[in-house]
Amino acid sequence: MLERYYEIVKINWKHNLFSHFVIALLLCVAAPFLMGVNNLEEPQVAKIIEFYLSFLGVILLIPLFIPDTNKDIRDLIASKKTPITSVRICRILEAVICLSVILLLFLYFLKMGDCEFRYGTCFFVAMANCVFMGGIGLLIYSMIDNIALAYMIPILYFIVSMGSGKKYLGKFWLLGFSSGNSIGDKSYLLAAGVVMITAALLIRKVRRR
Repeated sequence: MLERYYEIVKINWKHNLFSHFVIALLLCVAAPFLMGVNNLEEPQVAKIIEFYLSFLGVILLIPLFIPDTNKDIRDLIASKKTPITSVRICRILEAVICLSVILLLFLYFLKMGDCEFRYGTCFFVAMANCVFMGGIGLLIYSMIDNIALAYMIPILYFIVSMGSGKKYLGKFWLLGFSSGNSIGDKSYLLAAGVVMITAALLIRKVRRR
């Protein structure tokens, strides 16, 4: 059983996730060239998290259904003993683990640059934003099979958050932590992200076996 899931994870890493993982890493590597990352206080670190790292969820989570757009791959997966929903859950868990590793390493890099912030709190904020943004795109992709729109809708949501989002988005405003709000609202974002990812799995199960 474990060998079967290991094989799923290995194939997904090689043929799908690895390239997106590299893109996410490059985005983090580019950060010092785009903004200050040394001697920051927590409000400044919060801005980096919410205005920059939030897009890591978009990069890593949205492409998880891309292999299923190939009919030959779908038929191959369907011929195996492992249910296709289990295969997709493995992909999601693998992407979330990769996301966690990148966020932890980036925050550690900030710590090494003499930045002062609460490590656990900032990691939670980053995960909440990433899972929420990725969840939006994954849900859209599961419904309409349009990868371009799946990327565009989370970006549009982010733009709205930068504008009048505080007034209209309420608990689901992406930029609350850097604006001095309690991190409690991030629990809503994380929960909503998990719900959207779960809904995407269910929709995909109904639409395509």
